[in-house]
Amino acid sequence: MIGPVSTAEFFDRYHDRRALLCRRADHDRFAGLLHVGRIDEILSHAHLPPGTLKMARRKPPIRRSDYTFRNGNVDHGAVIRHFQRGATIILNQLQLADPRLARFCRELEQAFSCHVQTNVYLTPNDSQGFDTHYDDHDVFIIQLAGAKRWRLYGKPVENPYRGERFKAGMHDPGEPEQQFVLHAGDCLYIPRGLMHDAACHGDEPSLHVTTGLIVKKWADLMLEAMSEVALKNPKFRRSLPPGFVRAGFDDAALEENFRELARDFAEQADFGKVLAHFRESFLRRRRPELGGALTDACAEISPSATYVRRPSLQALLRQERSEVVIVSPGGNVHFDPQALPGLEVFLAGEPFSMAAFAGLEEERQIEAIRKLSAFGLIERRR
Repeated sequence: MIGPVSTAEFFDRYHDRRALLCRRADHDRFAGLLHVGRIDEILSHAHLPPGTLKMARRKPPIRRSDYTFRNGNVDHGAVIRHFQRGATIILNQLQLADPRLARFCRELEQAFSCHVQTNVYLTPNDSQGFDTHYDDHDVFIIQLAGAKRWRLYGKPVENPYRGERFKAGMHDPGEPEQQFVLHAGDCLYIPRGLMHDAACHGDEPSLHVTTGLIVKKWADLMLEAMSEVALKNPKFRRSLPPGFVRAGFDDAALEENFRELARDFAEQADFGKVLAHFRESFLRRRRPELGGALTDACAEISPSATYVRRPSLQALLRQERSEVVIVSPGGNVHFDPQALPGLEVFLAGEPFSMAAFAGLEEERQIEAIRKLSAFGLIERRR
């Protein structure tokens, strides 16, 4: 997405700080990710649950009831009709339904260690979906077809919280600091809090994917650490003093107690435990990649068959007294302790066969491989 800028330079100079525009001479660079024909296919044949499709139009505004039935289901004909009248079609979190976008998100999750989602925007020519605003999460704008004119402003809120949304009456964008046209093959990174707006440019519709990074913040880590301390230290669970709201209350004594608790927190917070919890929680909440797993389940497992870790898999190994646990997308997968050598080979990304689990009986070797395959952790080498 960001070449020729390197990953190291991106994280050092741009991430969480400022916008990055990446021009491309190759207009088809992202064509394999998504195209208008695929959107047409989804609208024509897919069932779209309420909330997965939205429409937006700056002027005149469009309401959800304009393109849905009374029961909330999407009226596909009305969607096309309002698109003809200048409304943007928005497909939220399309990676949940499209395998190419799902793989794309998994690759980015390895780089960012955060949830990655995609929203797709198809805007008619000479139209604009939204007024000036900022997002509460970082985004990459990937232009797939057509072109859009973008305007970037300042940051009224530095690194806003999730849910700390733009308020039109409170945040005045002022004059644009940057203006440019994004063409097919271009990519734009916008950090959260940076105000922007965009309108379709040219004679054809604009199709772009907004890739959102839903990150964990230092505040999240500190709050979790505080919860852990409060479970062990009863002083944090005491009630605030009766009458602390009344005028004339002794605030000095209250503050002294607050400072004492802050010192206790600094001494007792278990950084390692909380970080391990965040890591494992992130992995378990990923969606497993199960493509080909059913086909593999239909094939016989023989001593000559070889397997390899899925390329986009993120997983951790946890050793316990009575078992070995692989923490992976979808949850924990449990194995006998004797499976440890084979699991270490699997996690290292090296090809392996039943022989990697030599510490187990043959039946348990087969069972270990079947379990790894069923939960989308490995694939058979063809």
